Order: sequence, then C-alpha cells, then structure tokens
Amino acid sequence: MPLHEHHHAAAKQSLHTSVDRVGADRPGAATADLSGGEPDYLAWGDGADATDDIQTLATLGPVELEYAAIRTGVGFVDASQRGIVFVRGDDAVDLLDRLMTQKMQSLQPGDTAATFLLDRKGRIQADVLCTGLDGGVLLDVDRRDVDAVLAAIEAMTFAEDVAISNGEDWYTLEAHGPGIGELFAVWGITLPDALHSKVGTVAGCEVRLARWDTAGVPGVRMYLRRGDVVQVWESLHGSECETRRRTVGWLAFNMARVEARIPWWHIDFGTTSLPHETGILVDRVSFTKGCYPGQEVVARMEHLGHPKQISRAIPMPDERLPIAGGQVFQDEAGSPGDPIGMVTSSAPSPTRGNTTMALAVIKWAQATVGGTIRCVADGDLVSAGVEPVATSKEP
Repeated sequence: MPLHEHHHAAAKQSLHTSVDRVGADRPGAATADLSGGEPDYLAWGDGADATDDIQTLATLGPVELEYAAIRTGVGFVDASQRGIVFVRGDDAVDLLDRLMTQKMQSLQPGDTAATFLLDRKGRIQADVLCTGLDGGVLLDVDRRDVDAVLAAIEAMTFAEDVAISNGEDWYTLEAHGPGIGELFAVWGITLPDALHSKVGTVAGCEVRLARWDTAGVPGVRMYLRRGDVVQVWESLHGSECETRRRTVGWLAFNMARVEARIPWWHIDFGTTSLPHETGILVDRVSFTKGCYPGQEVVARMEHLGHPKQISRAIPMPDERLPIAGGQVFQDEAGSPGDPIGMVTSSAPSPTRGNTTMALAVIKWAQATVGGTIRCVADGDLVSAGVEPVATSKEP
C-alpha cells in the first residue's frame, strides 16, 4: 500500500481534531478505536470472503469530518481495493462487446461504460467500469475479481489481435465532492462529463480521470502509475485550491453512497445475482447489442417475466439503524410473519435530517416503489418506505 505512511501521518494529525458528538449517539453505526492516533484498516471482503491480502483504509479519525469533506469539499479515497485489467489490440473492443452486457462497439478513446460480466446462466461475475484508450480498453474491477475477469477474457480469445494483462503496476485513487472541479482546475483539467474520461497532468504525472459519481456528488476515478501515487497524493492535498480537502476512508464513503441509494457489487448484490435483481439494469445492460454469455437469460426475463427479488432503498423514519443481514417483513398488523427480504447495507443519512438509509433485497411482489415494509432496527420492528435505488436514468 503506497500511501501507508501518509495514512499514519494524517491519523496522528486527527488526534488534535475534536468533534462535537452531543446527540449523535447512533447504536450500530460504524465506529473505530483511534485513541492511539493510528489509522484503522479493514480486510476487504464480506465474512468468509474477507481477505487480509487486500487491506483498505476504514478511517483516519472522526468519520463525521471525512463524510463532511465529501458533501462540502473534496474527499480523497485510497482505492486500494480496486484492480485494473488491460485489453489492448485492434480487436479489443470487438472482443469485449462479445463478453459484456453493455454495448462496447461504439466505445471510443475517452468514453466509459459501466457493464456486467455474466456467466452462461446469467449470473453476475463482475461489475466493470470500462474506459476506452488509444489502442485498447482499461477495465476497472474489484481486486478480488481480477483473476476471474482475466480468465473469462482469455477463454473467449481465439485468433483475435489482443493482448490481455493485469495492470499490477497501476493504481486507483478517487476524489468525491462538489469542490473537485475547482481542485483539478489548478492543473488546467476540466472535469469529464458522465460516461467520459480524460488525461491530465498532476504534479508532473499523467493521470486519467474517469467520471464516476458514486457518492451522490461529482466524483472521479483516477488511474495512474503505482510509482506516481505518492507524488500525486501529496500534490492533491497540498495544492493552492481553497476548497476543503480530507482523506476519506471506507466508512465515510460507504455512508455517502448508501445515503445516495447506490448499490455496491459484492455487498448489495453478488455472484448469485441476476442483472434484473440489482435495480441498476438500465445502467449496465443494453438490449440493442449482439450476443454475450448469459444474454438469453437476461432477454427472457426482460420480455417474459420479472426477477424473484430486487434491490430497493429503505429510508427509515428516524435514526434507528437496521443491520446488514437483518430480515425484512411485510408491513401489516400483528406478528411479522415470513420474511420477504434482507437488509444489505445501512448508514446514517445526515442530509435526510439524521435519519437512516438502508438498502435491501426484497421479493418482487412486495418491492413496489411507494409501498412500505418493516424491518428490525435497534431492537424495534419499524415501518419504512420503499424507494428505487439510484440510476443515471432516474428523473
């Protein structure tokens, strides 16, 4: 982890920062023991899938201040859990078009496309952000999926002119917040539009910025050489831009993305999920493209039926916090009855008046937007509304 020393220095500095938490006690909310001024890390993954081989920064200090940076200035994320795969060559785009759920043939250098990689039964194998390059495509994936993505591409490669490689010498950083336009203007870089990327120079280092709003505010993924990470990181924090900046760990970022109703791969949906179950089908799947593995299953569900379950947002009426893995029930009088779903994520939602937002997978028949459900939150059975998860196509 190239920024390990910078995390420690920032955590020491946070010892001198005080936060007024009066009235902010949130049972079940994310916390960290930072009394010694050391950064808090977590093994990236869920339960048995968690691996110490991939450590991601949880927080450097008060999570409230990190969250505030995302909402009011710029929050920088050390995205050590992201992996990169390169597919280069004259046939790179055509090959990926035969593999991915999104239309890729029109992908030009500077374009981006969010897509799924499926198996032949239509189950999701990876959630991928593709970025067009001169002579190839960059695939941004969860680091745990790099080997599976490489294997899937290699299995479909026959006589094509392509070269496939693991981008181990590349790294991913992120910046989120309303101030990122002002920040990058210091280096003469204007923010790319949605579904686009551009190359700029920060501190003398080439950085590709891909627009990816995953926290309810403008956001970019930054791809750069691993050897340039420290120099760029220091320059981002030390630039002359006046906007508020802070390193942000997973706890604060996760709080912002749940609040923004954005489901996350390996958390809110996974390798047993079908695209229709994610709630973000319109952002990941094209129904006007050629064949790909699993297409028959996707097309049949689109035209002949509906999924058994789907991801929904559950805005809670107050600060009570449902726990991931908790059951969801129909909203009816009497005993809860049989469960109709499961909470997958939850977090405090300051922009909603310090209530709580949750994401859940709910059976189709009970997942009607505008309806109500009940879930257990802080020991109580609480009624809550049902909203769609966020997509780029919502009004």
